[in-house]
Amino acid sequence: MQINSDFFWGIKKKIPFWERFFGKKTINKALNTPEIISKRCKGITMGEENLKSFLFSTDMALIENNDADAILAVYPFPPSPKIIKTLIDFSEKPVICGVGGGVTKGKKSLEMAIYAQEIGAAGIIVNIPFENKDLKKIREKVTLPIIASVATADYNFLKNRIDAGTTIFHVTGGIYTNAIVQDIATKFPGFPIMATGGKSLSSIEESIEAGAMAIVLSPPSNKDLFKNVMTKYRNSFGLF
Repeated sequence: MQINSDFFWGIKKKIPFWERFFGKKTINKALNTPEIISKRCKGITMGEENLKSFLFSTDMALIENNDADAILAVYPFPPSPKIIKTLIDFSEKPVICGVGGGVTKGKKSLEMAIYAQEIGAAGIIVNIPFENKDLKKIREKVTLPIIASVATADYNFLKNRIDAGTTIFHVTGGIYTNAIVQDIATKFPGFPIMATGGKSLSSIEESIEAGAMAIVLSPPSNKDLFKNVMTKYRNSFGLF
């Protein structure tokens, strides 16, 4: 099935007639996740919830106006207790906290993982360069799901990650993401895989077909959103 759409965030979800009156009330957010995710993803169980969509953002305005199942709170700076606590308190949905990668590691990552668990994080995530020896130390102290970002389907690399305590793979391989997802699903049948879904409905569909159980979505920037709004306003009021 070919889906032609480069921008899916503005698509309003269709609410069946019977649900409007008898079912659980559905609220259309300004930025709705694509229905294909809720309908076709298997989902990944974290705690007592089955999560299918993860919003890759720490922007509270975007989090508030999006209906993703969970938040993936990763940013290119050392993890901050203030940011972690603020996002967990604000989001009212599961938050996955970044605790280490190429810069933050060792004792600092362990401390952040323990802190994240204490204040109610749903899980933690480590980036590609994170060392397995540090991952093992976290696993010994933390019972939360541990997500490891990966960009390869190398069997030994993945097996070592699993042995160190990884419980979920997050595939972020750029244009090779779907091929990596498919390869991992073949080598480790049933192992939970979430994947960065790209910017179009067709790329999301391909990730799901490759074997992704959940999709990570990158929201549009405030700049892009404002650009669309301001273009509409300028055209409406005929300023030029």
